[in-house]
Amino acid sequence: MYKVTVGLLIFMTGWGLGWFSHIHWETEPVLSALPVTPTLSKPFTSDEPAADFLPTASSQTNDMLSLLQNDEFSAVLEQYDSLQAQADEVAVADTRTQILSHARQLITERRFSSAEQLLQIFLVAAYRDVEARVLLAEAHHGQEDLNAAIDQLYETKGYAYRPAMLEQISSRIRSIVAELTQSLKHNNDQYALLTLYQHLTQLEPEHAPWFIGLAAAQMALDDTEAARRSLLLISQDPDVGAQAQAILSRIGVALAKPQVSAAGVVGIPLHRSGNHFMVDAKPHQGHSIRLLIDTGASLTILTPYALEQADIRYQKTGRNGVFNTANGPVKAPIYKLDSLSVGDRQVNQLEIGVLDLGGNSGIDGLLGMNFLRHFQFFIDQNEALLRLSVN
Repeated sequence: MYKVTVGLLIFMTGWGLGWFSHIHWETEPVLSALPVTPTLSKPFTSDEPAADFLPTASSQTNDMLSLLQNDEFSAVLEQYDSLQAQADEVAVADTRTQILSHARQLITERRFSSAEQLLQIFLVAAYRDVEARVLLAEAHHGQEDLNAAIDQLYETKGYAYRPAMLEQISSRIRSIVAELTQSLKHNNDQYALLTLYQHLTQLEPEHAPWFIGLAAAQMALDDTEAARRSLLLISQDPDVGAQAQAILSRIGVALAKPQVSAAGVVGIPLHRSGNHFMVDAKPHQGHSIRLLIDTGASLTILTPYALEQADIRYQKTGRNGVFNTANGPVKAPIYKLDSLSVGDRQVNQLEIGVLDLGGNSGIDGLLGMNFLRHFQFFIDQNEALLRLSVN
């Protein structure tokens, strides 16, 4: 019951992935800094206008069909926004169905560019809509932009919460990755393969097979030491550990060097909460804090409460970041820590966003990619360990 309660509280802060965001200051585009709430978007609530001024359901349907058929997608968004403002849930649901049905039709007709345009516009108003995001990934796939399709599906996983849907999304990711890998191997594009698997291990660091693919790409480019580090991270994995150890053995023989031990890889205990993991971290000055590992967050986040209670010293940068939260964009200050350590791994001069995550989530912040990118890392779910090695 405790785990369920904590998991729900974490979800209330919003959950994602999606993420793949970048740090922006002041007027630049918004960056996601909080986990994204895994629910479909709901209409805004407001006072309903007088019934005399509301169009009939039939006229609304005909108008929407006409706009969709004429590719007037900006007008589609305006009408959808208007229905949301009226808090007409039935009309909003019907309009959503029309939009997604039309997007499917466009994909069936191989009008992938139009489908992408329609879905991108719709997601401005309904950015948590899982079905729309899955369709957008298929539009990218139809245009043979497999990298964009993969990224979109990973972002979609951040908004999905039903196990069956998550399984379907993961299965589609595996399928598209296999397709892209085969294409890159056919073209003998080893650098693109390396980039792909480096990206995948960051998007899904708990999926050990991605590290096998990464090691293969590294060995193809004669970077045996990098391959060795990648394989050591997963050498104890119950699914691919034996395969990793066999490759490590072959590498050791080929180089005529003693087998490298796993001493170069540290395993840092994780605290599990549902499907999420938290890790203890230590600022240079201050008490230990507990952070949720979030590979979708480009910036590490601490709450104002954690800064105060843990007596953490920081430097003001004079900059603000705009963070995309479950409640919309929020501006928050950017500070800098002298260092932050996880286990015996340390990053100096680390910038952090200072933001209230909301609720009583039991975490002091998020451990983002501006810390994690300094290492190769694997989330060992079986042993509940964060395995880190230096890049």
